[in-house]
This record gives sequence, C-alpha cells and structure tokens, in this order.
Amino acid sequence: MKEQSRVLTADDFGISEQPTLGDEEEKAVVLAEVDAMVGMDNVKAYFRQIEQSVRYVEQGGNFQLLKTSLNMMITGNPGTGKTTVARMVARYLHAFGILPRDRFVEKNGLDLKGKYLGHTSHTVKEAVADAMGGCLFLDEAYALVDGGGDGFSSEAVRTLLTEVTIAIKVQLI
Repeated sequence: MKEQSRVLTADDFGISEQPTLGDEEEKAVVLAEVDAMVGMDNVKAYFRQIEQSVRYVEQGGNFQLLKTSLNMMITGNPGTGKTTVARMVARYLHAFGILPRDRFVEKNGLDLKGKYLGHTSHTVKEAVADAMGGCLFLDEAYALVDGGGDGFSSEAVRTLLTEVTIAIKVQLI
C-alpha cells in the first residue's frame, strides 16, 4: 500500500486518462435544447448518432470516424425550422468537439453572386474561408439554379464545388 501511494496517476492532477471531446457544459446545454424540440424525431436520431460516434472515439475508437464530410441538405416546407436545425447542428458539432470553431456563417444563395463578372468566385471563396472550421449555411441555395441560373449562378456553384472539395481534402490529410 505504501508503495502504491508513491505512484502518481493522471487523477492526482485532475486529468482524465480517458480523453473527452468537446465541452461537457456546452454538451449539456445543446442536449437540453435537442430534447426540448417538439417532434423532429429524425433530427433527434441524427444527433444521437453523432453522440454515439463521439462516445466511441472517446473510448478509444478511430478518430478518423469523425473526420468525414458533413455536407448536408436540410429540406422542408417554409417555417418548419430548417435554419434553426442548421444552427443547432453547428452548435452540436462544436459542443461535441467535431467542429473546432463555434462559427456559423449564414449566406443567402443570392449573396454569393458577384456584382460583376469574375467577382462571384471571390465572394464564394471568402464565404467558405470565413466559415472554415465551423459551418457555412446556404439559405435558399436553390436560387442559384432556379430557372436555369445565369453566368453568376453557375460560377457560384462551380466555385462552391471546388472549395468544398478542397476543404474536404485538407480535412482528410
């Protein structure tokens, strides 16, 4: 017993040997908000799936499981909470340590169009760079292709696809 008392452990310094991802207080707040949502069973199931993946990684699972592309499309009728859910997803992913920054950049599809030819690419790249490490939410993205789109819209879509591909490649390396 005397010999064991001379051995220092991580607990002696308030450090857990089992690493945890994210912030426990933020997790509790976000989980309470998810539980308070009325209905939205499919959204709640998605959040539970994320939580299970994080718990698996915390228990020694492969961290690469969390380094996947998280691009998603949230659909629904007007007023059903798409933007609210997007904000909550971003906060949830940050609280659980998947997103390094608590950053939510919201752009309307029309905001990405430039003011003149060649300006659109810069606008899109700036939006992606601003959201890097967090979440870029494109509200009403259909406006970029509605009615066949135009030169500005197609440039915005092409640049978005390129930037998202680059962001994913950087994340996976």
